[in-house]
Amino acid sequence: MHRLFALPLLAACFAAPALAEPPMPESCKPRVAGVALAVADEAGKAQLACDVDRAAIYENRADAIFGQVADPLVSVIDTAISPSGAVYVYAVSDVQGTMILNARSVPADMEQPGNVPVCQLKTLMPDDAAAQVSIGLLKAASPDLPGYAERMEVVVNPDGSHRSVLLLDSHDVVSRVQTANGTRNFSRHIRQSDDVAKLNELIIGVANVSDGWDCNAP
Repeated sequence: MHRLFALPLLAACFAAPALAEPPMPESCKPRVAGVALAVADEAGKAQLACDVDRAAIYENRADAIFGQVADPLVSVIDTAISPSGAVYVYAVSDVQGTMILNARSVPADMEQPGNVPVCQLKTLMPDDAAAQVSIGLLKAASPDLPGYAERMEVVVNPDGSHRSVLLLDSHDVVSRVQTANGTRNFSRHIRQSDDVAKLNELIIGVANVSDGWDCNAP
């Protein structure tokens, strides 16, 4: 991968959603006037740094409101701003051999929090989901998994053939995983489906079906 290509996803750092203005870290600012161009490997690293820094703003916000989650095995930040104006932050920790999921919703824009729900979930991961997380941690160590995945979705045609479709919307999910080879950061589009995306989907899915959310602000 040494071709030149544009970085349309950096525009996510500038495009204002209807309900809130997303934060723009220094790493997301363009280095050249107009569209930033770079070789693919360098561009991927630059976009990953931007996404990680954007996600850190929301994670730090959740820590400030609810308190920090100690030593998470996996942290997942869904940077998409929900219709309510909230962003969701997830963490899975090992507590005495048991996997605990801690999920938090925080205002995307602290200058205009309005009626954004501030909610928290703390629950046991179901046994089957916990086992899948353990497998996901092992897979995340693979050097074949890039930190930043180009925003392409593989679509199956009616005749069984495959084609790649560029994902133009900026629904990014950023994760930090403790692997056997150390900490790794990843950025995936919500519609991607590699091992990192599946781990993200698993954790978010458990939170989505849980009835243990507490929306009384701390």
